[in-house]
Amino acid sequence: MAKVDVARRAEIGREKRARTRAQIVEAGATLLGGRTHEALTVDAVVEAAGVAKGTFYYHFKSMGDLAAAVGAELSQSFDELLSPARLERRDPIERLSFAFMKFLERASADTDWARLVIQSSQSPIEFGIGVRGNLKADIEEAIAQGRVSMRDVELAADIAIGIWLEVTRGIIARGPRPETTSQALDATLRALGLGQR
Repeated sequence: MAKVDVARRAEIGREKRARTRAQIVEAGATLLGGRTHEALTVDAVVEAAGVAKGTFYYHFKSMGDLAAAVGAELSQSFDELLSPARLERRDPIERLSFAFMKFLERASADTDWARLVIQSSQSPIEFGIGVRGNLKADIEEAIAQGRVSMRDVELAADIAIGIWLEVTRGIIARGPRPETTSQALDATLRALGLGQR
């Protein structure tokens, strides 16, 4: 009788579950680009993903959980895209400004992506953990250097992300404008107290 490799069988199971979860997240991302997670049904997601309804509920408790997973994936992919160029900048304000500009440039160039960011940001789980983590690290460094007057890192991150998201909503509603990105960045830096003591 052939010996069963239990460890390998378990690994295959984990890989399959990860692929299935990724299929559901991808289907959710595609569908969320055009509607809110409240308007999206599990039936629509499982049909788009090509999985059974029970499979959806194995991976996610609700559409809110799926929206959070889409947001986490979106944040991670955006963070990975920016990281090499962002880390070349030694100045924390330059890093923050670079990420802010790239985010809004992407939203202006791809309104489907922008809609997906907005939809996923409304999930109850914190949006953009990687992006927020980098933003907080840059703000903390700027505070330590005495470059910004705001001292509450969490509040500063909330302000910066809030401006990103509201400007993104404006881009979706009114269309991109050439001056929007630089004006929004200037407003954010002023809100953080850049150069104020």
